[in-house]
Amino acid sequence: MIYSAKSERGTVLLTTLLIMTVMAAITVALMDDIRLAVKRTVNVQAYAQADWQVIGAEDFIAAFLANDFAKLPPIGKAALFQSETPLVLPTPDGVITLKLKDASHCFNLNSVINDAGKGDQNAINEFIQLAELLGLPKNQATSLSSILVDWQDPDQQISPNGGAEDGTYLRKIPPYRTSDTALRGPEEMRALHGMDEEFWQLFKPFVCTGDVGDRPKVNVNSLSPERLLILAAALSGDKSARDVLPAAEAILRDRPVEGYTREQLTQTLSGSAVEGLNTDRVDMDVTSVFVEVITQVGPAERIRTYRYDGLGVDNGAPRLTYRGWGRETFRPEIRAESNAETELDGR
Repeated sequence: MIYSAKSERGTVLLTTLLIMTVMAAITVALMDDIRLAVKRTVNVQAYAQADWQVIGAEDFIAAFLANDFAKLPPIGKAALFQSETPLVLPTPDGVITLKLKDASHCFNLNSVINDAGKGDQNAINEFIQLAELLGLPKNQATSLSSILVDWQDPDQQISPNGGAEDGTYLRKIPPYRTSDTALRGPEEMRALHGMDEEFWQLFKPFVCTGDVGDRPKVNVNSLSPERLLILAAALSGDKSARDVLPAAEAILRDRPVEGYTREQLTQTLSGSAVEGLNTDRVDMDVTSVFVEVITQVGPAERIRTYRYDGLGVDNGAPRLTYRGWGRETFRPEIRAESNAETELDGR
């Protein structure tokens, strides 16, 4: 068959167009891959920088607490907590935000055992009182305290009043064991025997984790009304926390705008209509704080939380006793507490 020059030119044109179309498609695909690779690289660099800034912020926090914060009078510290004003540190590529909260305004779940791994009866009683204020019956609150102790103590001896050791947890699906050590974070409470989601949401605004056996005195100057139950449980001692509740309400209601002085606090506690208050569990200074660190670098954000204990104790440096990632590890905000109170009212 003989092809004309005109038909050959058409074939060449079609072939050229086909090649150009294929090359255009390949170019678009390559450009898209390059764009995604550049974006991924930028994100990786931003998150790496955010991680380094978190580490730097940890050093800054320790220095801030040991120096600037330590120099504030108790009333100044209380005002800082009540204002909820964050510390903002600009960086070349973003910003670091620090939020401080008084760690005495929640119950340290690790305080129910001492350094020897044995149950601390005073802390156990305070936990029981808090659980009762949250709506649990006396026997259920007592049983939950025993379960909490068994989760942390190193032995396999079941505590009286309804404790739970490995034998109880190994029968669950899936099976697991007790940790035999202090809780790593408050969310670990969800693993306790008998703790369902409803109970966890009830306890969540009022519990936290810290050093083993450490129960910082409740700072009445920075305590918000939403955390009244913490104060009532601390003051209860051997009494029923419900009987102590009116005295706790009066302490917050009569608190001066500038906060209690030590003499005023002593007079208020001694003049309470409720006798036998555990006054050793309240104070007006800060010994433990939570710090939430939010680092932002371009599109990257990192959130880390810390707990420092031992502030102002024997002029020593604050002890870092807790480190966690994400907002769930931080002590809940006021809105979460309000939801818990609504659930309590509806029980």
